[in-house]
Amino acid sequence: MNRSMLINGLLAMGSLVGAIVFRAPLTALMSTHMLVQIPLLVLAGITTEQAWWAWRTRIPSVPRPLGARSWSYNEYGVPGLLLASLIGACWMLPRALDEALLVWQVALFKYAGLFLVGMVLRASVRRSNTVIKLFFLGNFCWMSAIVGMIYLDQPVRLCNAYLQSDQEWAGRGLIALAIILPSSWLFAELRPVWRFLNR
Repeated sequence: MNRSMLINGLLAMGSLVGAIVFRAPLTALMSTHMLVQIPLLVLAGITTEQAWWAWRTRIPSVPRPLGARSWSYNEYGVPGLLLASLIGACWMLPRALDEALLVWQVALFKYAGLFLVGMVLRASVRRSNTVIKLFFLGNFCWMSAIVGMIYLDQPVRLCNAYLQSDQEWAGRGLIALAIILPSSWLFAELRPVWRFLNR
């Protein structure tokens, strides 16, 4: 087992266990439900896929169904990124958050679905080019900012399970997310350029 597999495996396990074991405090507030627990579930899927990829590249004799052809339907990562965007939009809806607290089937869909979305998201990013990544990232950040502003502007609470004050904090968090995500992506993309220029 190489270092990448071990680190990603531990991150996946820690994120998934943390999101499930601490579900009560994490879902007590709208802001932590939306901006902590849900990202933890997606992160668990991302790191699981990274660990699987590291394992597969280390063992070239993996059967073909588990190899590259298993993602052949995900051309340039577009279907997977579209799925991740739609699921992300779904969990920005107040009704979805309410139902996840009241209906166990919806809660099961949240835990399993977001974990699988994380796996698909990581595999899709690997297969896509910069233009496709930028398009989907821009679309998600624009959507996050709009929903955040709606949460801030509404004079009444939108979630039955949460107070209006926490709704406002969730709105601020979504707007911050819309700023942090593209900034982080831009930093990651430009880092090789800066390294080259500073040689």
